[in-house]
Amino acid sequence: MVFFSAREAAHGDAKKAFVDAKTALAATFLKVAALACTFVTLVLAAIILSWQARAWILTGEWSSFPISRVLALAGFDEPPAIRAATGIQVIFDWGLDLPAGGFLLAVAAILTGFSVFAASVEEQLGKRTGS
Repeated sequence: MVFFSAREAAHGDAKKAFVDAKTALAATFLKVAALACTFVTLVLAAIILSWQARAWILTGEWSSFPISRVLALAGFDEPPAIRAATGIQVIFDWGLDLPAGGFLLAVAAILTGFSVFAASVEEQLGKRTGS
């Protein structure tokens, strides 16, 4: 069993309050940053999905817009593969063939989850400190 003096106990409470304040500040930052990133991600997803919908209305055919095409438009073309595709390359290519709009919506959902988690941490720390 460990005994603390009143001074050590008071210092421990101050230290805990300081850590709680820093954690609350970090939670607030995470909440705001995740919401901002969610907004930007949803805007990008809306641009891609509206472009696909416009093409679908005009041509009557849904055009695919995979992640590999987005990266190619951004200037990140992958070099041509000289050797046969290995197992990891097949998985990597499969990931690049996923639809960009769906991928961005999934990322936005994950970011929203981070924001909700940070808001709950912020609320719990607010109740603990009484503010």
